[in-house]
Amino acid sequence: MLSFDSRLTEALSLGNTTAFYVLKLYYNDESAFIGVSDKHRVDGSDIYYGLVASWGQLHQGLDFFGFTTSTGNTTVKLINTETCYKGGRFSDQFSTNNFANRKWELFLNAEGLSTYDTAARMVGSGIISGDIGYDQKGTTFRLLDFGEYEKTTGTTYYGKQLPSNIVDSSTYPNAPEKNINKPIPMAYGDFYEKTDIGTIPTGNFDRFKTFYNSAFPAIITDKFDIGEAAVEAYVDNETMHTLDSENVYYYKDGNYATITGTVDATTNNPRIEFSGSRCKAYFPLSSSGFTTSGTGTHINEANLSNGDFGDSSKTTIGVTDGNNVTINYGIEPVTKLGEFISAKALAKFGTVSATPTGLSFLKIGGQAFSSVSTNDEKEATLSFTSNEQSAWDFTGGIALLLNSNIDAGAFTIQISEMGMVVEFDIDNIETYKTQELHERRVKDYIKERGGGYGYDITYRTITVSTTKTILYPSEIDYVYLSGKGRKYGAWVDADSRDNGYDENDLIENPVYIIEDILRTELGLTSSEIDYATFDSAGNTTDGHIGLIYNDSADDVKFAFSQHKFIDSKDLINKLCGQALSWVFIGGDGKFKIKTLKRGADSDYSSADKTVDYNDIQLKSISRTPLNSVRNDITVNYNHDYGQDQSLSQVNTTDSTSAGTSVSGYNQTLELVLDAGGILDSTTATQLADAYKAIFKDRKVIIKFDCLRPKYLDLEIGDIIQFSSWDTKVKLYGTALSEANDYFMITDIGKKLNGCSIEVIKVQ
Repeated sequence: MLSFDSRLTEALSLGNTTAFYVLKLYYNDESAFIGVSDKHRVDGSDIYYGLVASWGQLHQGLDFFGFTTSTGNTTVKLINTETCYKGGRFSDQFSTNNFANRKWELFLNAEGLSTYDTAARMVGSGIISGDIGYDQKGTTFRLLDFGEYEKTTGTTYYGKQLPSNIVDSSTYPNAPEKNINKPIPMAYGDFYEKTDIGTIPTGNFDRFKTFYNSAFPAIITDKFDIGEAAVEAYVDNETMHTLDSENVYYYKDGNYATITGTVDATTNNPRIEFSGSRCKAYFPLSSSGFTTSGTGTHINEANLSNGDFGDSSKTTIGVTDGNNVTINYGIEPVTKLGEFISAKALAKFGTVSATPTGLSFLKIGGQAFSSVSTNDEKEATLSFTSNEQSAWDFTGGIALLLNSNIDAGAFTIQISEMGMVVEFDIDNIETYKTQELHERRVKDYIKERGGGYGYDITYRTITVSTTKTILYPSEIDYVYLSGKGRKYGAWVDADSRDNGYDENDLIENPVYIIEDILRTELGLTSSEIDYATFDSAGNTTDGHIGLIYNDSADDVKFAFSQHKFIDSKDLINKLCGQALSWVFIGGDGKFKIKTLKRGADSDYSSADKTVDYNDIQLKSISRTPLNSVRNDITVNYNHDYGQDQSLSQVNTTDSTSAGTSVSGYNQTLELVLDAGGILDSTTATQLADAYKAIFKDRKVIIKFDCLRPKYLDLEIGDIIQFSSWDTKVKLYGTALSEANDYFMITDIGKKLNGCSIEVIKVQ
């Protein structure tokens, strides 16, 4: 809702108030404007010429089910007679003043007030359309919002192409040819270590993507950086929260292999550099080939390689006194990723019941270990024939032997995780040769004069040249890395904000991801953003995003990389669809966000404004169309950037809505939502449930006209209640509750003497 100053609010509430508009039409470099109104008005040094023949309706619209908006569009017709403006026609100004694609600002006032153009009286702003038409009687201006049009600076205000940084040939002259003019990605959220799998061992397991949430794409910007003798790749142009040089991956055929030659991981200039062609790929063992022999016990073999180090029911192997037991683990067929170098078994052990004594030992794949203790991590070299290596045929399996000689005692070992690591070189490797110049200190031997036998030794510095050969991959566009994306800037703490987040925290909340895009990518400041609405939607205490997700607001976490070009408005709308929110430019010229609440359990407890039934003319009561109902919701999530597809999905249905009872619609109506910003199943499930709660029923729509200007401060997304409602007018047979029924404004058209409004019942 617009925050009019108290004098204007008081004036509009009076029954005999005459309201009027003043309009500023900026031109050329926008340092000056021509002011117009319905009659000649002087306000200090500002003059508003009485040229307005008619005002169009100032319109805002909100797509309730699509989470998109259109705002601030209107028209104005000016008088264009022979001597109407400074002795000539207004259209004569077009010879020297260019209004097309320049700013406009509209202010609401009332008779008896002064200082017409204060921010607290602005009701609309945007860009003047270039489609200006006129005849000898009138000139018509179409006044548009900022959504799709450029400022005079040449940069877009809202419809900007993102990501804005590209791999251009002047900045990155050594980038692969196919990467030129591709975007440098934008990275948000947590792609780092999984937190629900216990403690990841730091010896070997923590370098493999299997144990990480996902992987950001990083585009190759320099196929060989001479200074670092490495390939260079960028994950973003903004500072990252966490980058880890160990977790950089080469992707091929559905597999992420760890690149072992990483050189640098820099957070303030978020790039990864690596050299060479050597990689390691981890493959978990399969319980499908599980066999056993000897005297001993085994339990829970299905949990052998489930990726969970904290699983208390992991595989346990036991051997009795004086006996042995052999467990054979199978390996699923794997894709050949490159030239085979070596293979090792990797095992992480949990609890060992007793330390084996004497000649007791553990053997993995033929390599013996004299002892094993609780929480040990073992690496064992595996042997394969040349044909198996060439074909990457490892299906023969891996044997694990426990042996306890007589009187050594029985013992059990818990296996937390076990897999195979294959080391290989990437195919399609090119060499880069460069001459390096470096200084070397050498000795000079000078024979003594006069026939002596000794030598004088002196030192001098020379410059020598050597040729260095480096290998680098020739056929990859991206590498991938696990880390954490952008951080909050100082703006999250500025302006006395108290939202539960601090500067340098990881940005995961979708509400503040949107605000970061507005600030970082579109260059907006606090004077152009209604940050109070963002804090209402996203704060950690009672943010509306938590209500719609039926979860704590700080548990609603998004993670994604925007590595393809997209219009900034489309990106924000895509995020809004997953956050059940609307972003729009308010009448005061500020970006705002409104997040839907679920509408149950008294989510709505107060309204932005109460509308008196005596001030309106009721036009119609209806319901949203049947084809807007959705009672079978599927959410695709967990996007894999190597495969460029979602790997997981959740589904939820509502039998009452779809059923054949009198309250149902006798039809299954499906909605499939791609939630590329969500990685975890809990958030995806809550999103699906939120969509079901909102979409499963038809909603009541009320259309009415307000006959007084007192409601001109209302905007789309505002919540209203009614007072003095006619009790004879029911909502499909149910009496309207003035205390408990809440409605959201989805469409509003403003005129000077009132407005036309459409609302949807949300609770």
